[in-house]
Amino acid sequence: MNLRLLVALAMATAGLVGEAHAHGGVSSDTGQCIMKIGPDTMNFTGYQPLKSREVFCDDIPDVGPTIIVLDAVQDELRDMALEIRILRNVGQSDDNENLEQNTEVYLPPKKYRTGTLNFEYNFTKKGDFIGLVKAKADDGREYVSRFPFAVGTTEDKNIIIAVFFAALGLVGFGLWYKNSFIDKKKKAA
Repeated sequence: MNLRLLVALAMATAGLVGEAHAHGGVSSDTGQCIMKIGPDTMNFTGYQPLKSREVFCDDIPDVGPTIIVLDAVQDELRDMALEIRILRNVGQSDDNENLEQNTEVYLPPKKYRTGTLNFEYNFTKKGDFIGLVKAKADDGREYVSRFPFAVGTTEDKNIIIAVFFAALGLVGFGLWYKNSFIDKKKKAA
């Protein structure tokens, strides 16, 4: 009975950890990082060429030069002016609160007819950030994608998750050992 409870707890916890890693407007789908912006989508790709050849689509693994590439999937976005802003997440209640003070990166509205927009930024500090992508049409329609992300904390999160699952494994082993040996000795005596 205790083993079933432990397995159920582990599965529920794994589900919660997966939800904790999901981010606002960016998700991973069939190997592609997809960002929803209104009814449309953009492919999102991040690189840190001086650190690794790996691609990321949510948290930025480390501080340093980072290249972000956004590709419009629908033609509608190619006809809209795209604006990018990266804000420091300082606990502001609204993204417009101290907008200029909290802005790390700003690319003013521009139409990207090829559908591809990229920029490079050197993140010098670890922390939490908010990405905002706005698409504005000539007829006044506006879509916004907001996605929180962290810089340089991925390793810390992985360590916490590993420690948690190691502790969960120790508890499971302890329950198994107790049921297999200690309880049997008490019944035999």
